Amino acid sequence: MLRILTLHIALFLGLFSLQAQSWEIGLMGGGSNYHGDLAYNIVPAETKVSGGAFFKYNLNEYWSVRPTISYLQFAGSDANFKENNLRNLSFRNTVYELGGMFEFNFQPFSIKSIHKNTTFYAMAGIAAFKHKPEALYKDEWHDLHAIKTESERYKLIQINVPFGVGVKHSLSKNFVLGLETGWRKTFTDYLDDVSGVYPNLVDLEASHGALAAELSDRSREVSETRLPLSSPGDMRGDPNLKDWYFQTALSISYRFTPVQCPYNRIHFFDQR
Repeated sequence: MLRILTLHIALFLGLFSLQAQSWEIGLMGGGSNYHGDLAYNIVPAETKVSGGAFFKYNLNEYWSVRPTISYLQFAGSDANFKENNLRNLSFRNTVYELGGMFEFNFQPFSIKSIHKNTTFYAMAGIAAFKHKPEALYKDEWHDLHAIKTESERYKLIQINVPFGVGVKHSLSKNFVLGLETGWRKTFTDYLDDVSGVYPNLVDLEASHGALAAELSDRSREVSETRLPLSSPGDMRGDPNLKDWYFQTALSISYRFTPVQCPYNRIHFFDQR
């Protein structure tokens, strides 16, 4: 009976080992940035903090599935581009993202000694995110979506397509260190709350209040006459240019390795 019980335990541990070596859990942290109406080029000085946590299921030595939850911040300002100084708009945004991606390793990567300890990889998937654009005015941050500075009632929960590249290295059988850059292709032009044309500020103030008019056209803050420099119908942003955001992050993950089966004890009972 003792021999049978020990054999069953060994078989259970063996099955657990096969599953365990497929799973990882990890954390990542780094910086995030954005591209849109207030930044047609990436501005390193506007890079903000980002982070996240993930599970990973390794299908084999080449393919993995990775559900991830992320927190990202990014910002933009016309002050970074001389030709846009007179528009004088700026913003920050906070994003909460839940997504899933496939990873493809360019080299076979696992705990097996015959496989590589380092590999480059590519990733792609789909994600949902919630964002909140804000602007600083008189030393206070204001929710631009709630104030309604844009006539379009855009949605704060959106879908994006994340993709990117990275490199990872096995520090040991259990720990994997990674570095990756990921792009998010969004389908909204309102990460910065800027798109379309300027409204009639008199009508906007009457319908949504003085603060909406102040934050919709901030050119008066840099105007010599202290009057708006735009007219109703002038382009405020480019609705044909959808916004992007980016993340570069370091990651560390724990890889569950197989539990060693007690072969010696089985052999001992067999001898008896």
